[in-house]
Amino acid sequence: MMCRFRPSRFLAALFVALVSLPLAAADPAPAPEGGVRALIEARQHAVLSSEIAGRIGRMTVEAGQSFKAGQTLVAFDCSHYQATVDAARANLRAAEVTVRQNRRLEQLKSIGGAEVEMAEVKAEAARADLRRAEIEVRRCDVKAPFDGKVVEQRIREHESVPAGTALLEVLSDRDLRVELIVPSSWLVWLKPGQRFELRIDETGEALDGEVTLIGARVDPVSQSLKVTGKLQVDKQDNAPNLVAGMSGTARFNPPQEAKGAR
Repeated sequence: MMCRFRPSRFLAALFVALVSLPLAAADPAPAPEGGVRALIEARQHAVLSSEIAGRIGRMTVEAGQSFKAGQTLVAFDCSHYQATVDAARANLRAAEVTVRQNRRLEQLKSIGGAEVEMAEVKAEAARADLRRAEIEVRRCDVKAPFDGKVVEQRIREHESVPAGTALLEVLSDRDLRVELIVPSSWLVWLKPGQRFELRIDETGEALDGEVTLIGARVDPVSQSLKVTGKLQVDKQDNAPNLVAGMSGTARFNPPQEAKGAR
């Protein structure tokens, strides 16, 4: 009896066989012995926002520029706020004059103590108004919280912005750290103080590092956890091309007993 070959049944059987194969071949290749991927991040990083509403009068830095701590980065046009300060200062002077006059009149028995006390209360309220207005004027200048660089400029000169508007994204380029994701099995030997060598992808430089913090939680899916490290200061100072956002491979040298356990 002749057996007729049916391509559709053959392809269906082949598909079932392929699906039933183990999935190990689709898993990502394991990391090299003792090596994990690493990311350079800035320890100090912030988005500076406006504390007042107003028009941007002047910007002293652009994206990529360096600055020093305390330097004015953004200056608002504060003519309105300065006028409020002048008015509050004048009101305080008037209130203080009234207090002095009432005290003299009290000595002459022309007015009672209640009038003097009320004048003193009004003078104190005027002082509070002046302090509030002076605080608003100080907010006209957005100053750098640390030495660093501008990552992104969110606004331009002459734009009017409401309070809370993001102005500049900045980071410290002198205080960098290393973020690593390591296998949770390394917890048997990985401790703060463990040394590693970091090779930067972008520059090819090899830098010495040290583990400073070990994450508090293991990811149950990937069986990994986050580790933070620092670069040796002398090495970092001698690596002017090292900037936040670079990546590389961190290579550890685990103890011999840990190697044998693998």
